[in-house]
Amino acid sequence: MPDGKAKQYLAEYLELWHVTDAAYSKLLKRWNLSLNALWVIDLLYRHPEGVEPAVIAELTHTLRQTVTVVLNDLEERGCLYREPNLTDRRRKRIRLTPAGRKFCGEVLETVGRIELDCIAEMNEEEQQQLIRLSRRFCANLARAVEAE
Repeated sequence: MPDGKAKQYLAEYLELWHVTDAAYSKLLKRWNLSLNALWVIDLLYRHPEGVEPAVIAELTHTLRQTVTVVLNDLEERGCLYREPNLTDRRRKRIRLTPAGRKFCGEVLETVGRIELDCIAEMNEEEQQQLIRLSRRFCANLARAVEAE
């Protein structure tokens, strides 16, 4: 059973998640995007050949329904199109339009620059420690969820 210190540290850690989420939300408000949308556009930007929605959900660790909402919004903005599969009408490949590629590039460049500036304020040992401990917490959480 966790002691009082563990509960305190967990509360502090989770508060930091909330603060981080709020910071991303504030930044992404500039483009009227959610954090889920950021993950989707990052994936689509890195895969100009297109990606199926189910693969987007899997690779971004996002619910399929959430991906659908994000894709609908980005399609309405003219950022992407759904390319039909010639052999299976139920399947679509999602691709960025030229305007969408430009938009996503702008968003990703701005967000990436800010993120890089923030982590660069830590020395290499701190950066490695951040990754190591975050990875350990995530693995512990995933294992605990699977055991439930």
